[in-house]
Amino acid sequence: MCCSIGLLLSGCSDNTITPAMSFAYDDFGPEPLASRLLGPKGKDTLVVARFGSTRTTPAPGNPDVRYVNIEQTMTFLRFHVRKLARTPENAALHQRLSTTYDRLFPVYSTKRNAFLSSPSASYGRGGMNRALMMPPMPPSI
Repeated sequence: MCCSIGLLLSGCSDNTITPAMSFAYDDFGPEPLASRLLGPKGKDTLVVARFGSTRTTPAPGNPDVRYVNIEQTMTFLRFHVRKLARTPENAALHQRLSTTYDRLFPVYSTKRNAFLSSPSASYGRGGMNRALMMPPMPPSI
């Protein structure tokens, strides 16, 4: 009984084991663009993309680490790359954002495929469409 309570509580913590990837703040573009997703840039800001909640305010006294949700991050990158003007001046930024997206896609795709391949507990009318919980993403932008 005590062991099952410990397992239940550990599942609710923020330190669950999920795939996470580290990025530099600049991988999300210049600060005016990236601050919409990550908040203001610090001295040595590290960004961790994971399947968890987004936390853009680092804890006081800890290193400057920002946590972002992978799906939210991929949507952010797709939106800003589409909005970016196709000029020679923006080519380096477009490449940087595309590279960041390309690093995130395999992790997201693997998790989505595993999620959709497992049997669903809800069948029939009123069942949730599982594909809407993790929408498909294009393999590149």
